[in-house]
Amino acid sequence: MTDNGYTDIDVRSENGVVHIILNRPDRLNAIRINTYRELIEALQQADGSESCQVILLSGQGENFTAGNDLQDLLDAEADQVMQGVQGIFDCVASLKKVLVAAVEGVAVGIGTTLLLHCDIVVAARSARFRLPFVNLGVAPEGASSRLLARAVGEKAARELLLTGRFFSAEEALAWGLLNGLAEPGEAEGGAREYIQALLRQPLESLVATKELMRPPAAEIGDVVAAELKVFARLLQNEHTKKRIASLIRG
Repeated sequence: MTDNGYTDIDVRSENGVVHIILNRPDRLNAIRINTYRELIEALQQADGSESCQVILLSGQGENFTAGNDLQDLLDAEADQVMQGVQGIFDCVASLKKVLVAAVEGVAVGIGTTLLLHCDIVVAARSARFRLPFVNLGVAPEGASSRLLARAVGEKAARELLLTGRFFSAEEALAWGLLNGLAEPGEAEGGAREYIQALLRQPLESLVATKELMRPPAAEIGDVVAAELKVFARLLQNEHTKKRIASLIRG
C-alpha cells in the first residue's frame, strides 16, 4: 500500500515493513528542506505504528542520495537546513524500530552519515560513498565526527573526513560500515533478506536489544548540535560560499 501526501518521498506499508523512499531522482534524490520535514514525519509515524516492525530506507531510481541540495545552503533559508539536519538525526537516534537501508549509486554527505544510524545496511557493489564536508568548506554532520571512527576505525575515519574522497562499497564493507553487498540494482532485495529474518523475531525483543546497544540519544544530539554550530559558522565564510556556488554551476 502506498501512503500519499508527500512530494519528496514515497511511503509504502506492507507486512510489517514501512518502506520510505527518497523520491527526487531527477536531483539524484538530493535532500532539501521539505525532504527533511517529510522524512521526519514519515519516520516518526512508522516508529509509532503498531503495524510496523521494520523501517526500510532507500532511494528512487539508481541512487540513494547525493546529499543536501547545495542551493539551500546558499539561500536565506540555510538556517532551516540546519534545523532539518538536527531534526533528522534527533529522529533516527531515538527510533525504537529497526532501521534498514538499501543503497544504490551514490551516497554522499548525509547519504553516508545517515547510514551510521541504521541498524543494517546493504549496498550495491557499484555504490559509491563520500563525506565531502571539507571539500565544501564546512564541517561534518550527523555525529559523524564521533560515530564514523566507532564504525570504521580512527585512521579510516580521519582519512575519509579530512580528504572527502569517494570510497567504494568494498571498502565500506571491509571497514564495517555495511552488513552486506548485492549486485547493482539488487540492494533492496538484499536488504529484504535481512528484514525477513527480523520479522521472525519478537518485536519487543528487537526494540529492547536496539535500545541497549545504541549510544544515548542525548549524546548524539549534543554532538550533532556542536557540529552544526561549526557548520553554520563556516557556511558564512565567503570562500565556502564560492566553493559551493562553483559546485552548483558544475
